[in-house]
Amino acid sequence: MAKVFVGNFSFSVTDEQLKEYFGTVGTVVSAKVMTEGHGGRSRGFGFVELSSAEDAEKAIAELNGKVWEGREIKVSEDRSNRSREGRGAPGGPRTSSDRNQGSSYGSRESSGGPTGYFRAQPLDLGIRKTKKKDPFQLDETLFIDYKDPKILARYMSERGRILPRRMTGLSSANQRIVARAIKRAQHLALLPYVRS
Repeated sequence: MAKVFVGNFSFSVTDEQLKEYFGTVGTVVSAKVMTEGHGGRSRGFGFVELSSAEDAEKAIAELNGKVWEGREIKVSEDRSNRSREGRGAPGGPRTSSDRNQGSSYGSRESSGGPTGYFRAQPLDLGIRKTKKKDPFQLDETLFIDYKDPKILARYMSERGRILPRRMTGLSSANQRIVARAIKRAQHLALLPYVRS
């Protein structure tokens, strides 16, 4: 059995209609339209399981880009169950199994393009963000002091605003202490309110 991803079809399409439509190119084992929540509104994409890989290839070749109910549907190989190859290697490509099936990323590998037809298909960029670490926790010799504007200036934007925790990487406790120290330094004119 082989599964294909189907995207950009009408929101009124049901599982049975999807199964019937793909039945013209091969033997359909199952067809599932993805919905929001339990029995909610269609999300405009789904998955069709065909009896053989040949039927899946035929469905991609014949139905990809075809207009169905006024919309040009996208049919591609399903990559939601790909194994985690290269996951352990630093900088290795991320696979679709690293993310949930309902990821907001797309993929256009079947057409040779770098980005996706539809946001439901995962996008393999090989980019892995590293989490910022709190320097005050890593180095015990460092401490937060309102009289040290050089350190505090690192946690301010160009306009003199205090940077949020997602940008500073500080712990919640140290973020509060830094914010308090910056305000105190600004009040005593050690730091400017607006940086020119």
